[in-house]
This record gives sequence, C-alpha cells and structure tokens, in this order.
Amino acid sequence: MNTKWFNFLMTAAVLGLAAGSWGMVERLLYGLNPVAFGSYVPWGLWVACYLLFLGLSAGAFLVTIMTYLFQMKRFEKIGRLSAFTVLIALLCEVLFITIDLGRMARIYQFLLTPSFSSLMTWMFVLFNAMLILYFLKTFFLLREDLVQAAADRKRRGSGIYRILALGRVSYSTSDRLADEKRVHILSIISLPVGLLFYGTNGAFFAILMNRPIWNSALTPLLFIVAALLSGGALITFLIHSYMRDEELERILGKTILFLLVVFLLLEGFQFFVGYQSAVTAVVTSLDLVVLGPHWWTFWIVHLVVGSLIPLYLLTARRHNSTAISWACFLIVATFIAVRYNFVIPDLAVYKIEGLEQAFVHKRLDTSYVPNLNEWLVSIWIVSLGMIVFLAGTRWLPVVSSGKGGPDHG
Repeated sequence: MNTKWFNFLMTAAVLGLAAGSWGMVERLLYGLNPVAFGSYVPWGLWVACYLLFLGLSAGAFLVTIMTYLFQMKRFEKIGRLSAFTVLIALLCEVLFITIDLGRMARIYQFLLTPSFSSLMTWMFVLFNAMLILYFLKTFFLLREDLVQAAADRKRRGSGIYRILALGRVSYSTSDRLADEKRVHILSIISLPVGLLFYGTNGAFFAILMNRPIWNSALTPLLFIVAALLSGGALITFLIHSYMRDEELERILGKTILFLLVVFLLLEGFQFFVGYQSAVTAVVTSLDLVVLGPHWWTFWIVHLVVGSLIPLYLLTARRHNSTAISWACFLIVATFIAVRYNFVIPDLAVYKIEGLEQAFVHKRLDTSYVPNLNEWLVSIWIVSLGMIVFLAGTRWLPVVSSGKGGPDHG
C-alpha cells in the first residue's frame, strides 16, 4: 500500500475513532439505555457486525492453515498478513459482542460458573483459544524480524521493537527452526479449534426453535460458506493492496466466484423452501427481508452491488487483477447487509398473535432501526481495528515475501 492511501485511510480511521467516541462514552455511562433494540428485538447492528468480522477472520484462518499446516508454498507469501488479519478480526469481534452485553462487567461469570451444556459457553472458550493461538502464532512468525529490528540501534523505534521481541537482540538458525516448529504445532491445534469455533457460531443460531429461519440444518452450512466468501474476498483484496501478486489474485478470484455462486444458490434454496412451506412465521420473516422497510439492503446493497456486479467482474474481467480486487472489495463492503438481514428479520416477528396490543412500549416493538448511538459505537470499533491493522502493516514485519513459513523441503 502506497503512502498516499495509507495516510488517507489512517486519517479516516482516526476521524472515525474521534466521531465514534461520543457513542462509546454514552454506551459506557448509560449502558443499553441509548440503543434502539429492546426485549422483542434483543440483538441489533452490533451482533450483525460481530458476524461480519467472524466471517472476515475465517478466510484468513483458512489461508494460515493452508500455509503453515498443509505447507502450500504458494500461499506462504501472505501467511503473516493472514495471521495478523485473523488476530485483528478477532479483536473486533470481541469488542462488538462485549459491547452488546447488558452487564459487560459480568463477563467473568463465564469463567466462574460455566455451563458446558450451553453453546454460548463453548463459543467463549473457543474464542479465547483462537485468540491465544493466533497471538502466539503471529508473534512467532514475526519474532525473527522483530529481533533484527531491535538489534539495529540506528533504526528508529528500536527500543519498541526490543520490547515486542521480549528483550531479545540475537536470533540464530536454531531459533528460526524452533519458531517454525512452534508455528506448525499451533496450526495443528488451531485447525480443530477453528472449525469448532466457526461451526459453533452457526449451530448457536440453528438450534433456536422459535426462530423459523435460523432453525434449519441449512444455517451452519450458510455460515461456513458466507464466512469463506467474505473472508476470502478480504484476503484477495489485501493481496492486491499490499503485494500485487496477479497470478495468486486470479487463482483466488476463481475461488471467490465459486463461493459466491454457491452462497447465492444456498440463499435461493432458503427462500424457495421457506415460501413453499407456507409456514406463517417463516413467510413473514422472509417477507421482511425482501419487502420490508429495509428491502433495499437486500435487493440493492446485497444482490446488485454485492453480488451481480462482483459476478460480472469475476467472469467478464477475470484476467484483470484490478477488477478482481474491486469485486472482492464490493463483497466485503456490502456483506454487512447479509449479516443484518440474517439477524433482524427473524427477531422482528411477533411470536404470539396480539402481543403487540397486549403491551405497548418503545422497548416492546419489532420495528427496529439502528440509531445514532449504535452507528457511532460501530464506527468507533471498526476505526480502532483499522488503526491497529494499518499500523501493524506499516511498522511491523507483517507483509513479507515469504519468510517465516515452515520448511517445505
């Protein structure tokens, strides 16, 4: 990424952090009082954003597995960047889901009184396992270059690099081999942990009996494909932004095209089966997606901008790396609409006839629209993630030409 784009994005992120601070302060001072969701729609924009970053981390997770576990040398060039991307996405995830809790200070109860029959407990356990694994993996991947930077006294910020290298100023061949082995072992562990983590998130929604769209065997499959699609698109866009490997971009472009077609087919099956079932709750939820107040997020944002235009670019312009990167950018930028239309419509249906007349209160309403506070908090978290990511790619040895992978022989 050139300096011009870096400065522009960093400035935008800093401004976003400043603008979103007001919403974050309100959230910390007044709890959930400023938000628009309530008892009937208990989840809103923040849960949709959590699911978005969950998917973004999945694509990068897959690349790290292919690089450091299955030792696919073609992806070694983007291994470090992918591991760092997983780490940043996980941090954004935990911020979004924590800020959505009514009493954030009680999150420690997961540790003191865990219920291992609850999927939410396993989500907490697996998330923390992923966070630890990818923190260690990223550290071991970067350590050699961090030590070299710390040893160069003439280099600006060498003291900071020494802290990051945990005080080490020398790094031998045996150290490199040991770190490569550690990365490989961490990758072996992270494969089942990651699959369980992403699968558990899909299953968490699928087992809710009174949510007709979520309660389906198709939901975990949609989760996996959606995660690979959005995460893979992000990695492809980052390759174009930081490395310009046209051959690799074309390979990934074909993969993204396949995933996009599969996702649209699965989405079509969901609508077809739902409408053919003629179950009132299912049809009402689907109608809210395609005909409700937020119809434009489905038809325009998701289908036109996030699907049809990328389909055209990935087919008609499949040999053009710039077109591929634009297609991937559009998929990532509009995928929040997919997550929003997954979360909200199934909540925005009264489960008991006449319930809307029985109790009347602004918190007992299904016509949810994210308010200013929710948008400001979301902007704050996304901006923070951008600042950390941009700073890492500029001042840490995250973008490399292939060092730090395992020995492929």
